[in-house]
Amino acid sequence: MDDRSTVSEQEAATLLGELVSYDSQNPPGDEAACAEFIYRWLTDAGIDAELVADPYPDRPQVRATIGDGDTERDHLVLNGHIDVVPPGNLERWSVDPFEGVVDADEGRVYGRGASDMKAGVAAAMLAAREVAADGVDGRLTLTFAMGEETAEPGTKTLVENLEADAGIVLEPTELEVQTVGKGLAWYVATISGDAGHASKPHAGANAVDGLFALEESLRAYRERIAERTHPLVGESLCTPTVLEGGTKENVLAEEVEIRFDRRFLPDESPSEIDAEMDDLFEIVRERGFDVTVERTRTYEAAEIPIDATIAETVRDHASTVADAPTDPAGKSAATDQRNLVNDADIPTIIWGPGTPTQAHTADEWAETAYLVDAIEVLCRTIDDRCNA
Repeated sequence: MDDRSTVSEQEAATLLGELVSYDSQNPPGDEAACAEFIYRWLTDAGIDAELVADPYPDRPQVRATIGDGDTERDHLVLNGHIDVVPPGNLERWSVDPFEGVVDADEGRVYGRGASDMKAGVAAAMLAAREVAADGVDGRLTLTFAMGEETAEPGTKTLVENLEADAGIVLEPTELEVQTVGKGLAWYVATISGDAGHASKPHAGANAVDGLFALEESLRAYRERIAERTHPLVGESLCTPTVLEGGTKENVLAEEVEIRFDRRFLPDESPSEIDAEMDDLFEIVRERGFDVTVERTRTYEAAEIPIDATIAETVRDHASTVADAPTDPAGKSAATDQRNLVNDADIPTIIWGPGTPTQAHTADEWAETAYLVDAIEVLCRTIDDRCNA
């Protein structure tokens, strides 16, 4: 089969470099300039696009539609987020993280968000332009969201009330089809004691002692949930990641705060995990300390059958075009797949051209060969599902 796409590696790399050059860090949530660029680019390409003010007017999103919606053919949704995590310590970077450096010799584009996930956004934009030239019998919807990196309702807003047959969330997978994504919940627990002079430790209640009482309970809990496994995304996890507390070396700690990253499987519910995390601190309460436990952020897990039509279609084309793997796979990180699957009831895979190990790293890069192959695969998939 002849190539469906006419996009060159140079053109694809140039667009990705432009997207990276828009500093869309989140936090604080600076997606507006990048969203406006995408909107202008799509409009100039003759694609019906709009800037969406919901849920936050100062952080617009982009939605675009191609095709008349022939009910005999599919309505396919391509989704990507335009926010990126902060670059961190700039001394660890050999390039400006927001220059969008194109290295033609290496076949890479460097910069924050190159793999996660502006490569996926670029692939969707260029594939949409390619198929728009000939028209789409069914319908193709593009959704480019804010706030994914902080679990905000960007994608959820864009797909609300959207009736579609299938979706692709263009996260970095190096063209491997993934049908399940782990859930993520963040918790903060506060242990409260009574301040006092460290020369008389029994005169107060040192919140640090309460924290030490947690050790055995936490170890047992982590071992217990590790027995919960999924064949594609592995075990359930609970990882303490941040610890803060105390006032001064000679003052009994009045308060200690500990934060957790809790990765969970599709058959675990956030409400059940809430109860587990609260029970974890019962031993601390028994020692006389007050404890509060709060879930501060949630990405639900999501899953579709490994042989869902969209999964099989993209696997076949990715294998043909790029010799991509065809074994069933899942993603251990959380994505906006949950909004399409859980909120909009749209069978959706996680699939895209970025390299997953590059996400959130210094000197992040994306390979332009994967990007060009992704555009070709998307064009073939759109033809298969949306055209007669």
